[in-house]
Amino acid sequence: MSERIKFIISELNKEPFKKNFNLITFDSLSPEDLLQILSDVLAELDSSNKVDIKTEEPEETTVRLLTMLRVLKYDPGTDPVGFRQGLVQGEKQVIHPILEWILKNKEDLKIRAYLARFLVKVEVPMEILADNDIAGLYEQYERLIEEFKAAHKEITNIKERSISAIELRTDIEAMEKEKDIVMKKIDRLSRKLDNVDNKESLLEAARELRLEKERQKELLQQRQGEMELIQRLQQNNARLTQQLSEARQASQGVTAQELVAKLEEELKMNTYIVNEKLSKELENKRREAEILTRIANGPPPSQKDIDKLNEKVAQLSEEISELAQRGLGSKEPSDDKLAPFRQQALITARKKEEMAEKFTQVKSELDALKAKFKSKMEQSGGIGALDETEYKEYVANLKIKSTLYKAKKAQLAALVSESGVLARTIDILKQMQETLKSKQNENDDNELSIDGVSKEELQQQISNLNNKIGAQKAQIAPKLEELKKTKEIHEELLENYKEKKRIYDSKAATLGAAVTKLEQEVKILAKEEQSDESETSLLEARTNILATLLKKIEDEESLTTEKSSINRYKLTQKINEEEKMNNVLKKEQSVVKEMQEKRSKQRDLWYNLGILLECKEKCMEDQRKKDGVIKRTKGTETLVLQ
Repeated sequence: MSERIKFIISELNKEPFKKNFNLITFDSLSPEDLLQILSDVLAELDSSNKVDIKTEEPEETTVRLLTMLRVLKYDPGTDPVGFRQGLVQGEKQVIHPILEWILKNKEDLKIRAYLARFLVKVEVPMEILADNDIAGLYEQYERLIEEFKAAHKEITNIKERSISAIELRTDIEAMEKEKDIVMKKIDRLSRKLDNVDNKESLLEAARELRLEKERQKELLQQRQGEMELIQRLQQNNARLTQQLSEARQASQGVTAQELVAKLEEELKMNTYIVNEKLSKELENKRREAEILTRIANGPPPSQKDIDKLNEKVAQLSEEISELAQRGLGSKEPSDDKLAPFRQQALITARKKEEMAEKFTQVKSELDALKAKFKSKMEQSGGIGALDETEYKEYVANLKIKSTLYKAKKAQLAALVSESGVLARTIDILKQMQETLKSKQNENDDNELSIDGVSKEELQQQISNLNNKIGAQKAQIAPKLEELKKTKEIHEELLENYKEKKRIYDSKAATLGAAVTKLEQEVKILAKEEQSDESETSLLEARTNILATLLKKIEDEESLTTEKSSINRYKLTQKINEEEKMNNVLKKEQSVVKEMQEKRSKQRDLWYNLGILLECKEKCMEDQRKKDGVIKRTKGTETLVLQ
């Protein structure tokens, strides 16, 4: 919302509006001011909208704005009545989207508004068109509109051709420049070839080489085309083979009469869909299109027209309900013997329509799945599903490639780290070179003479320096060996840690899945227990009711007849059945309770095991941190114990 307002403000502050708005001033505008801004923006598209709305009637303003928006083909959304009311009242929720749409598409809407002045036809009532003179004028008016369309189209084509001519001119100039460059290259090469022996034979060999390369290129293209053709034929063969296998599978165990009956059933279904369902839907769509076309071509309805239509709809609804009540009152059940058959026919027709709708939906889903499967097959190069042997080979190759990938990745990481060290070394050497250059310059400026120093003294100093360097190397060598061993131990520990971490992750995932499954089983058993308890209580209530009835029957035993004795026997039998059912449900309830206790204990054990594994992982991580960390700085490696 804020981005929309910012865009509107930035556009209104530019030419030709120059409103000098900010967020606060624009948000505080009154509805009347918003309508005036909308009218000013529309005036840039069509000068007839340059009106001060203070001097205009509100109804005229609404009609003018709605007409202009209809000409510009603005979509008001799913609630045109609310849009009209919001436009009349100058609501921000309605005005802001209109301003954003117009300012984003200003150039296209200018052309549309210009064309609308000549192409939107004047609506003339049919009563007036009955006059021959007016009808002739209207036909002439329509011919002029067609002539304007043709002229505007021709002008547009001429403009496009002029633009293309300019582009061609620039292309020709660029080609001429390239031609000059090529000619200069040819002249330069010709001058070089003047002093070469056997020039003609070399040129002939170069020409033959060029021809052979072109021929090779053509042969490669031809080979590529043949390969694509072979691939398409293979895909077609695989598709036909699959269709043949499907047809054979479908025909297994099916006789010719059954196939004919199935085809007849499909034919009947398709005939019903085409002749009844689709024809009805097509007719409904045509009616809706006619109504929408009539509404779009007609003038925008006013509030009075809408009120009249609502009153008419209410009146017709009342008449329909009265007629329905009269029809129901006039028909007696004894007279309408066909009512059950009519009702059955309506139910059958409704079921038929539902099945046709379901059939159409399933068929469309099947077609979509087939298209998706076809696209997947084309993307995979026509390769079908792998069998067991091919799948095992694929998995083995995948493992090998995964191992190679990991090794290459490790090499790449080592090379990257080494390149970083080398880059840093280069930087250090460059700095040292600059330092040495500066010192050399200083030494050149303050050059000293070494004539006073003897050769033996210089050799003595050099030997002393070499001895010091050797002593330092001897001191560093054991530490380097120790560092190398420590690095090997660290790498072994790191590999061991990664392996343990992988095992832990796999076990944790397995345990998590098992715990989730057990929790779901516990929830299902709890629901079953609840349902069994409710059913048990219901059966106990039924047992109490039957016991009360039995007692009442025993009290009235002296008044019972032969018929009542039969009823008593049935009730006693039913009570016995309900008691047996109650006992069975009680046994099932006890079994469910025992299983629930076992599953709860098992879930607690799995949960404790997961906590134990997490604790082990934490201990391993702490131990790894205690083993030490190797730090590398400027070509040196240091083992830091924590």
